[in-house]
Formats: sequence, structure tokens, C-alpha cells
Amino acid sequence: MGFRRLRIAGFAGIDTQKGDFHENLSTSPDAVNFICENGAMRTAKGTEAYAPVLPLEGARLFQAFFRDDETQEDRERLMASGGGCLYALMDGGWVQIGAGYASDDWRAVNYRSEDRELILLVNGSDHIAAWDGKSAGAEAIVPVQGGDEIAFEHLTLLYERLWGAVHAQAPDRVYWSESFMPEDWEVNYDTPDAGGGFIDVATFDGSRIRAIVAAFDDVLIFKDKSMHRLNGTYPGEFSLTQVYGSEGTLAARTIVHTADRLYFLGSDGLCVYNGMSVSTLAHAGERKLTKIFERMNRAAIRNACAAIHGDTMYLALPLDGAEENSHVVEYRLSDGVCSVVTLGGVKDWLVKRDASGDRLLCLIGRMVYEYGKGRLLAGETIEARWTSPVVSMGTISARRTAGRIYLTVEAEEDGAAIILTMIGDGVKRSMRIELKKGVNLIRPRIRVRGRTFRFRIENADGCSLTLPDGMEILMEEDSDL
Repeated sequence: MGFRRLRIAGFAGIDTQKGDFHENLSTSPDAVNFICENGAMRTAKGTEAYAPVLPLEGARLFQAFFRDDETQEDRERLMASGGGCLYALMDGGWVQIGAGYASDDWRAVNYRSEDRELILLVNGSDHIAAWDGKSAGAEAIVPVQGGDEIAFEHLTLLYERLWGAVHAQAPDRVYWSESFMPEDWEVNYDTPDAGGGFIDVATFDGSRIRAIVAAFDDVLIFKDKSMHRLNGTYPGEFSLTQVYGSEGTLAARTIVHTADRLYFLGSDGLCVYNGMSVSTLAHAGERKLTKIFERMNRAAIRNACAAIHGDTMYLALPLDGAEENSHVVEYRLSDGVCSVVTLGGVKDWLVKRDASGDRLLCLIGRMVYEYGKGRLLAGETIEARWTSPVVSMGTISARRTAGRIYLTVEAEEDGAAIILTMIGDGVKRSMRIELKKGVNLIRPRIRVRGRTFRFRIENADGCSLTLPDGMEILMEEDSDL
């Protein structure tokens, strides 16, 4: 019989690629509501109400920017849509700015030229509309005059031109406006470079355009099964290329980008575009989320949405048959550490930028929350769990007895508690350990005997905990040889 210490130097999030059996004890195949960063593991933060309750059901959330003519300052507006109406958050309350629309799936683009400032709005059914960012009332928003072709679902701006797509009568077509003229989308056959125009993105595979995004000095076009890049300065120079290795997006609202990378949800999981080619994280060797993506409800996947805030991508997904988004995957871009949070009903993300800094907002039901604040997740207790993979310590030819556990735990308040569980061959023993506020050095003994075992860490009663530096388990080993 000998003694060995099983040392976990730190915690590195979830890794689901091999299920319960993998050798990296820093990662977990089954963890929720614990966030790992720099080796430490803490209970997920909650959500805190940010704005008054929305006056409508089935709302959507988005943001628009404009310049205040009086102060000459750049301003932003938090906007919501639902029930055929549009609202803006003004002076601490939701104010109606439009009504009678056929769709509630709006998107906004700020358009600025030398002599005017407009917030342009599209929803795929009604004509492109404009708002000055300040006017209120059911008729504050006015239609932009133009042809039938400007009823787009997606609108983006690259340099001096607007680009529109996802038009019901032309599902494979991308349009552009005349330079500095958001009202003019008509082709100028005499001088093509001076007018609007369009290009067909035909792939003959039955797919349709789902989104367009301006990024990396190109207009990126996402279809169901492919991705295309349109570049050039003038219509006579425009060039359309299918991106190498690309696949389409399953959900247009998962398309997000940083200064040098663009991410979106594809059929094989999370994809990344570097300006030249596309690869999935799984194909690139990052398979930590494999089992998570296998749990997605493909019938509801168009509800998925994402945002990038700081160094982390937040991806809301419908898992385990859910009809709406049920979980949030936090994927840290710098090192690939992944965590999962149980937060149901997220319909939209929004990174709100103002003088006080950046805030990550999410819409759930009729409430706008700030994510990462508070002690509850949309009013629910945060129940955190981290389960180790199955531990064999390199061999199953010996029986082992798990003995004393050495662990440092920081509690945010007196009365917090941690629950430790050891699971052996058909035997499970748990221990609840009360904590005081601050740093707690604990060394409980939980004896479980078997050839393999695993252990679990849970917060009790939704308390907030941090495990700053890993843990150790003292093992007794009795070889059969």
C-alpha cells in the first residue's frame, strides 16, 4: 500500500469531447454555472434589471446611434420592438416611436453624411425607415422614399454605400445604394458607378441569403450552406468570391466579430473567419464543446444569438429539446476556456457603450438585464456544479481509497457552504462544509474506495464561491499485483 497526492493545479473550464473519460483533471465534462479564469473557478455572476419592464410581449432588443445636433455629441438609443410597434428608452422610460409594422425583427444602421444624420431601420417586411433619434410618438419614424427593392431584413454600411439583403422577392440578391444617397437604390445604366445596383449570389444548392455583414473592408454574405465575400471600391470593380472552407450560418444573430476575427454558428459548431478562410473550432482541434453542440435543438436553432464583450464570446443556445435558448456558452477568445451557464429565454444580446463604459445586456421576456451582475439569474438561484472526469491515475489494476481533500475556498458572506462529493465504484458520499466570509482553508476526509472514482464540487443554496488555486486529494493505493 502506498500514498499518492492527486494534484489539480487549477481549473480550466469544460471539455466534453471524450465525455466522462479524459485525463485532464483541470477540465470537466459536466459543469454548469462555474466560470474558470486564470486557473481559478468562481460561481457565475447573475443578472440585474437594467431598464423598466417593456410595454409589450415578444419583444426584440437592439441599439442605434446618432449625433445630437444641439450638443454635437454622439448619443445612443436602446430600442425594442414588438406587437408591430417600436419603442426607444428615453429619459428613463420606454417611449413609442412607431406603430403598425408587419414585422418585429428590426435592425438599425447609423447613416451620417455632411448634411444629415439618420438612424435607418429595416425589418424585412416594411420599407426602410428613418428616425432622428429624438422625436417621439407613433409617427416619429418615417419611410425612406424609394423603390420596392428597399424592404430588406439585413442592412449594413461600408464606406459611403448601404448594402441590403434578405428580400422576400429576391432571396439570392444583394443590393447597394448610390454613394451618400440612402434613398437611391436604382441602377444607373448610363453611369453604373454613380447609381445603385445589385448582384445575385447563386449557389444552386437550394440555400438562401441569411445575413450580410460589413467586416474587414468587405461585405460578407452568409447563405445556408456557404459564405461569400464581396469587395471593391466601385461597382465596376466589385468582385464576388466564395470563401474557402466556408459553410453557412444556422443563426444570423450569432455572427459577431472582433478587430481580426469573425465568429458564427455553423452546422459543425462554432466557426471562425480570419479574413481569408473559415474553419470550425472542432476542425482546428478545439473540441471542448463537441457534446454541447450535439445537444442543440436544430428545430429552434435560429433563436441562437451571440455577443462579444471584452475577451469573451457569449452564445445563447437551445439545448436538450428546448424551444427557446436555455443555456449560455461563455467562450474566452484568448485561451479557449469554455463555461456553461443555465440562463433560459435569452432572446437578444447587446453591448451597450456609453460614457460609463461597456455593459453586456440581454433581453429575457419583457425585461432587459445587465449580465454579470447580481446574485440571481433572471430571478433564479445560481446552482453551480463542477464534476471531474473519471479518475484512474493511469491504471485500473489497483484499488484506491480517496482520503483527505485539501482546498482553499473564498466565500462572499458568512453562512455560505460548499458541498463536496466523492464517487467510487457504486458508492457516493457527500459532505457539506460551512464557510465564513473570506478565505477558508479546508481539509475534509471523504473516504471512497474503488478502482476508479470522480469528485464533484457544488455551491450550497446558491451562495457565491471562488476556488482560487486548484485542489489536492490524498490517495491510498493497494495494487493487485
